[in-house]
Amino acid sequence: MLGGVLVLSACGGDDEESEENGSSASDTVTLAEAQPFQSYNNTTAAANSSMNSTVMNWVHGGFWQFGGEDGQVTPDEAFGTYEKTSDDPLTVEYTINDEAAWSDGDSIDCDDILLWWTQQSGAMDGLFSAIGTDGVEDTEMPDCEAGGKSFELVYDTPYADWSSNGPSHGNTSMMPAHVVAEQGGLTPEEFLTALQEGDADALQQAAEFFNTGWVINGALPDPALIPSSGPYMLTDFVEGQSVTLTANENYWGEQPATKNIVIRTIAEEEQVQALQNGEVDIIHPQPTVDLAQQIEQATGSTISSEVGNQYTYEHLDFNFNSGPFAESKELREAFALCVPRQQIVDNLIAPVVPDAEPKDIRNIAPWDPGFEEVNQAVSEPLGEYGTQDIDRARQILEDENAVGTTIRLETLDLQRRNDAGQLIKAACDEAGFNVEFVSAADFFDTEGGLAQNTFDVAMFAWIGSSLFSEWNSTYQTVTECTPEGKGNNNGCYSNPEVDELLDELMRTSDQDEAIGIVGEIETILWDDLVTIPLYQHPGITAWNSAVQNVVPNPTQTGVVWNMPEWTKG
Repeated sequence: MLGGVLVLSACGGDDEESEENGSSASDTVTLAEAQPFQSYNNTTAAANSSMNSTVMNWVHGGFWQFGGEDGQVTPDEAFGTYEKTSDDPLTVEYTINDEAAWSDGDSIDCDDILLWWTQQSGAMDGLFSAIGTDGVEDTEMPDCEAGGKSFELVYDTPYADWSSNGPSHGNTSMMPAHVVAEQGGLTPEEFLTALQEGDADALQQAAEFFNTGWVINGALPDPALIPSSGPYMLTDFVEGQSVTLTANENYWGEQPATKNIVIRTIAEEEQVQALQNGEVDIIHPQPTVDLAQQIEQATGSTISSEVGNQYTYEHLDFNFNSGPFAESKELREAFALCVPRQQIVDNLIAPVVPDAEPKDIRNIAPWDPGFEEVNQAVSEPLGEYGTQDIDRARQILEDENAVGTTIRLETLDLQRRNDAGQLIKAACDEAGFNVEFVSAADFFDTEGGLAQNTFDVAMFAWIGSSLFSEWNSTYQTVTECTPEGKGNNNGCYSNPEVDELLDELMRTSDQDEAIGIVGEIETILWDDLVTIPLYQHPGITAWNSAVQNVVPNPTQTGVVWNMPEWTKG
């Protein structure tokens, strides 16, 4: 495990307040991110990115989030409360705060609840795009009336992670139903009735807006389309440069400590310099060797830094929908055998974390219960594919008459991924593939390579938590292999046995039994060569020590989990 806080020195500007756009330095905290902001609606499959979640975490309110330095499920009682009221059938009662309202004054109530349930349950054949259903599909439609602020989720089957299955701050938040209704040409009453009756025809136009109408195209949508249900609201966007959050004056809960949060788009290799120069206050880049050394060697005014664990792992995903890997396990075997997993770790991760090793299991972190048991369960397939063997990879290609097969490897344009991509290309070209390595800034965009399945192999990271339900949709068979329909299953993999095991896992509350099921799933994922895990990400956060209450978090919520508590002075 990693840990520790360093207080480092860095050159920078003076401490005097500077005026910009009417805001002083003390009421603005600036965070650096490498990815651009893409969508107000980060709950759809196509808009599921860490940057969208970072921006929207405190614009969209919810009953819970992954909070604290350990990333545990943390209720947000300012938004509302929830409790389990029955085990048979499993029933969870939710109550939204009486004062909770969108920033435009519209009450947060039944229509928002039913829109959320319709999306998250996959009702009407997934008409409203979702990242994954993850248990909501096993609940009855909530029985609420117009204006009602209470509802129940009644489950058909037990569900172990019920405490993290209601509307959240993250990528399962409630969206403004009144906006969706208006854009769909419906009155609020018509919209609510259509949801209750499952009238897909009446909801078609509304769903089209929900799925694509909030995508950022050069500027923020009209302010009337993007109300807030949290302590911050979207107020400014400069394409390729920044997005600004401003305190929501109509928020019913406690006002955030800092009025403005500016999230600047800065390439990771430039972020340390930006922190030193006082251009940003907080950075949390993927820690390359160079970035770690830059932070260690910084001199001047005070900077704090922490290195720690992250529920994030790098991996390669095969495309099962089209291309050379879709129908040929033999080609997937050859590619798995040429990927230099150990070299990638030795060159790119071990200089930051000396005891780092290639990651052999996908869905349990090394510090979580069950890690050793699941590692043992996958020992047989790992013996087949876990160690690089270029000669064997080439032999497979020769046997399949596939030497020279062109493979498109796509990823986000980041230094560490570019370095890893070049290592993979060199090794797999030597084995007999012709690897086209493509790194692009729009890889995660709705029209980018990941969403559109233009890749043969995609390299990216999953950011999760300790909950098994967090990765359920990654391997569940999808309704259709489209940006709207595939959820987290970007390669569109399908195996009925895995589907059954995932359903069983979601119903299992006994930890030992659950770990056994995870071992079965991981073994099949190796046998089918669905993905190739590479390494567990180390996490590094550095910040201007004048900013208080910066607390890194190992989950998908990340450092912004307590953004409303950040202060600068």
